[in-house]
Amino acid sequence: MDKFVMKKSSDANIYKSIRFPTEVNDKINSIVNKANEGKAKKEYSFNGFVISACEFALKHMK
Repeated sequence: MDKFVMKKSSDANIYKSIRFPTEVNDKINSIVNKANEGKAKKEYSFNGFVISACEFALKHMK
């Protein structure tokens, strides 16, 4: 199976509002913060993570 790779932040062309459970929200924020550690400019975002995760899931659904 492919490895999940979080893409860098990008502009989205469709806006959707999603409510996440606190635990999921906190875990995603932790991953994004870790990915941005030591970088002069923030490269990864919550939105980028969610888009990458959705693309990964859709690619592997059959």
